[in-house]
Amino acid sequence: MIWENPKILLFLWTLPLLAWLMVYAHRKRLATARLFADEAMCNRLMPHLGGSRPWVKGAFVLAAVGCLIVAGARPRFGVYFERVAQRGVDLFVLLDVSRSMTAEDVAPSRLERAKSDIRDLLEKLPGDRVGLIVFAGKPVVKAPLTTDRGFFINVLDEIDTNSAPRGGSLIGDAVRKAMEAMPERRNRDQVLVLITDGEDQDSFPLEAAEQAAQRGIKIFTVGLGDSKEGARVPIRDKSGKLHYLKHKDQEVWSKMDESLLKQIAMESGGAYIPAGTRSYDLGKIYEDHLAKLAQGEINTQRRRRHCDRFQVFLCMGIVLLMINMLIPDYPFSRRACTARCGGAE
Repeated sequence: MIWENPKILLFLWTLPLLAWLMVYAHRKRLATARLFADEAMCNRLMPHLGGSRPWVKGAFVLAAVGCLIVAGARPRFGVYFERVAQRGVDLFVLLDVSRSMTAEDVAPSRLERAKSDIRDLLEKLPGDRVGLIVFAGKPVVKAPLTTDRGFFINVLDEIDTNSAPRGGSLIGDAVRKAMEAMPERRNRDQVLVLITDGEDQDSFPLEAAEQAAQRGIKIFTVGLGDSKEGARVPIRDKSGKLHYLKHKDQEVWSKMDESLLKQIAMESGGAYIPAGTRSYDLGKIYEDHLAKLAQGEINTQRRRRHCDRFQVFLCMGIVLLMINMLIPDYPFSRRACTARCGGAE
C-alpha cells in the first residue's frame, strides 16, 4: 500500500481524544440529570440516558472520522498497467532564477508566474522527455530529461531564487549546459524553452544559440517583465520587512530585454514569445509551435501504476455518519408517551 499524503494519518491520534470527550460529555449529562431530580422522577420526566445506545452511536462516529482521515491520506493499492507513448522530442526548460525574477510587474512575480506556466506546458507533453535547468550566476541541472511528471513537478515546486548560485543572469552558460545534458540524437527533435527577463551578464548567449543551431536544437524564448518602465526588485530582511534592491544607493529597476531574446530565437530557428506583463498560455504556445515538430519514432511502454482507493474509505465514512444520524439519541418509550397523552386529556 502507498500513501499519497501520509502525514494526514497523524490525525488518527485525535481519535482517542475524541472518544474521551464523548465519554466525558455522556457522564456529564448523566450527572446533570441526577442533580435535576431523583432517579424515579428522572425516569418519568426524561428519556432513558443509559444503555448501549450512546456507545453504539459513539463507535459509528469514531469509525467514520477514522475512515475520513484515511481517505485524506490517499491510500493506493492494487496494480494496473498503463500504456505510455514515448514521443520523439527532448525538451529542456531553462528557467531564470536571478533576483530580477522576483519583480512583481507580472503577478504574483515573474518567477512564480513562470513556474505556473511550466505546469501548463507539462500537460501538453505526454510521452516527451522534459528536463529542468535553473540559472543565475551559474546553471544547475535540477531535473535531467525524464518522462516522470510527478518527479518533475516536485522539483519545480521547490525552485526559488536560491536554487542556483547568484551573480546575475548567464543565459549563454545555461544554453551550453543544456547542450551538455542533452545527448545528441538524430531520431528526436531537441528543443530548449528559455524563460527569462532577458538580462544577461556577458555570457555570449548569441554564440551559444549559434552552437545550438548547428546541432539542430531550436530555442523558444519567453520574455517576462515590462520592457519599457521595468520594475523594482523586492527583497526582505530577516524580520520580513520589504525593501528593494539597491546599487550604489540607487534602486535597481529590472527591464525585460526583448531584442536579445528575439536574436536568440532567430539564431536557432525557434520563436520568441513576448509575454511581457500579459497573461499567456505556454501550453497553447506548445501546440502552435513545438507540436508541429517532427516527432521521430514513437515507443509504447507499459507502466505499473497503483490504483487510488481513497474513494472506498470516503464512502465508508459518509455511510457511517448517515447511519449514526438515523439512530435516535434516545430509545422510544411507550410508557412515557402514554403518560404524556393521558396528562393532555
